[in-house]
Amino acid sequence: MKTLTRRQFLRRVAAIGALPVAGGVLASCAGREGAAQSDGRTEGAGGEGITLTLDWYPNADHAGVYMARRLGLFRDAGLDVEIRQPSDPASVLQLVAAGRSEFGISYETEITNAAVRDIPVLSVMAIMQHPLNSLISLRETGIESPADLAGRKVGYAGQSFGSAVLDTIVEEAGEDPKTVEKVNVGYDLRPALTGGRVDAIVDAYWNIEGVELEEEGFEADVIRLEDVGVPNYNELVLATSRDYAGTNDGTVRDFVAALVAGHEAALEDPEAAASALLEASPELEGRTARRTTELTVPIFSRPEFPVGFQPPEEWRAYVAWAAEHGVLPRPVEVEKVMTNRYLPSRES
Repeated sequence: MKTLTRRQFLRRVAAIGALPVAGGVLASCAGREGAAQSDGRTEGAGGEGITLTLDWYPNADHAGVYMARRLGLFRDAGLDVEIRQPSDPASVLQLVAAGRSEFGISYETEITNAAVRDIPVLSVMAIMQHPLNSLISLRETGIESPADLAGRKVGYAGQSFGSAVLDTIVEEAGEDPKTVEKVNVGYDLRPALTGGRVDAIVDAYWNIEGVELEEEGFEADVIRLEDVGVPNYNELVLATSRDYAGTNDGTVRDFVAALVAGHEAALEDPEAAASALLEASPELEGRTARRTTELTVPIFSRPEFPVGFQPPEEWRAYVAWAAEHGVLPRPVEVEKVMTNRYLPSRES
């Protein structure tokens, strides 16, 4: 099966910043070319029909979603949920904003970018409590911390985010970012690393490239960004449109509650969550799916916060960092792009 790689996905997401967002154009962007494809299975037939568009093809990031469906949590909430894969991953927020999908899975980084472009979407739940982006090197290079990057070549995807990440982690380690040679390798990050073109890579995902390197027999060292100076952020979030949230309060609450319960169940039984994922997408390689699910599920929660919670102060810190480093052209008002009010038994 030919699937969209994470690198291809990021290329499309990076291009989204150039899209105009006037009402007519927005609707056009969410038209035929951006239409999502259903997996052909709904759960809770007879309930209120809603659509969830994933950010990518089904993978470990969505284990909590498929666990919720497997356990009948959508049905119990009176919802008939259709889960779709986007034919163009960069179109998810446009589909949501245009009302073609009630909900979509996206990224905190993209929600904040959308706010700058006046796309009326709202994050209502954290899917992941930490970033997946990371610094990865082969063990033989001896890179144990960002301080060891001085005088080295580091590959990145060529976008402002990766450049800002690299500057931040090197500076936080007490070194001058100018001593690091940044190499734009596009989206061929892993081949650039294993082929010796660079000594390390950023813009790589520890639950994707990290696992791929492991399965290919490489010994790799992975350093997570939030541990070395980049503000923590929610890698994946659940988005809806501001209009839909404003007129369907009960449905949003019911859907969020079902997803929260699904993610809690995945935390309790990651093996069952992997099985739920494989049931939904039998074309996935079983060993890889189970390994990535095992690694990914723990960041559905944090000891200090309940599942789904989005810390406003962390969003503010991320926005300030992104604006300072040119990832965002200007700061955005966090309260207008995210809320915890739909989480079960918690007020924002």
